[in-house]
Amino acid sequence: MSDTPGLLQRDAFVTIGPSRWQESLVVETMRPVSSSASAPAAVVPSADAPVALVTGVAGQDGMYVSRLLMERGWRVVGTIRPGSRSVDRMRAYIGGVEIVEHDQRDVEGFAALLRRHRPRSIYNLAGFSAVQASWQAATEVMMTNSVAVVEMLEEVVRFRDEVGFAPRFLQASSAEMFGPETVGRLTEGIAHDPRTPYAVSKSAAHYAVNAYRDRHEVFGCGMILFNHESPFRGRQFVAGRIARLAAEVSLGRDARITLGSLDVERDWGSASDVATALVAALDHEAPADYVVATGESRTLRDMLQVAFAAVGRDDALDHVDLQPSMWSTIQASSLLGDAGRARERLGWQPMVDFETLVKDMVQTDLRRLATGVEESADYL
Repeated sequence: MSDTPGLLQRDAFVTIGPSRWQESLVVETMRPVSSSASAPAAVVPSADAPVALVTGVAGQDGMYVSRLLMERGWRVVGTIRPGSRSVDRMRAYIGGVEIVEHDQRDVEGFAALLRRHRPRSIYNLAGFSAVQASWQAATEVMMTNSVAVVEMLEEVVRFRDEVGFAPRFLQASSAEMFGPETVGRLTEGIAHDPRTPYAVSKSAAHYAVNAYRDRHEVFGCGMILFNHESPFRGRQFVAGRIARLAAEVSLGRDARITLGSLDVERDWGSASDVATALVAALDHEAPADYVVATGESRTLRDMLQVAFAAVGRDDALDHVDLQPSMWSTIQASSLLGDAGRARERLGWQPMVDFETLVKDMVQTDLRRLATGVEESADYL
């Protein structure tokens, strides 16, 4: 997809906040590229609409954040990895987003995006996200997930020094940073003990945001995200595979899933709830780090049972093959978050419970199987 800009218009607006973060912003607005026929009609933002740059816009988080911002009148510029086909899968849900191909490691390209679009907010949601697979691409993971973030922060500072304002910056961090020996509810102040290339890269990027916030007064938020799902996450992740398994078995198909363990515990939330927290963080009067979690942990066994119950079955384990070698002891057996700071400062709380989330994922997959249409705005 071309990222050639259309006609540009310049408009100025001012936001008022605490003196340390008061900013006078100038933004460029740009016509969004045409959307696919399957995408819903988008509301055209006003000429003076604030601009958000969302990296990784074709992921579930990027999609939900973009939709939330556009509902509020923002213009969204979203990046995808060059040559990525994920945008084809997500196109039905991101109508109205101006999509630009951009490699996270391309610092000159990021600088050009800042100067072309002059965003008020940056949501850095792109990156390598497979924990175990990070061992097969450790250098790429570090360059994409951590070095690129430092370079982005450097460009934000240069941009501020050049034009007189800096976009607010949000980094999607991960609970995997806490390491394998976690105990109890995890807060923003718990020390990191990362043991995989993915976790190390996320920890480095998280602390980089902290450093630039302290040294350069960048409005930076490190969002420590616990597991979160939706019907729109890639099928390579376990929750999506479990939902599809239940749907296929309910239709009489001979489907199976291979898992490393049934007793892994995670704090599973909804991606739509997470998006609300991300936007609230950059809306707040002052930057901070936030844990985004439900405060409840469930096992993979629980997820299987809820998914199969959604189709009226109780034989989930009959369709599971266990392969212990798939599970690594350097990953935490349990991760449980404490989102107290987000509740107190942002007024945020999760709205979708575990059972509702899993059932919705299964029901959406049933619709996909029944219609033969994998992605449709009707599934939202």
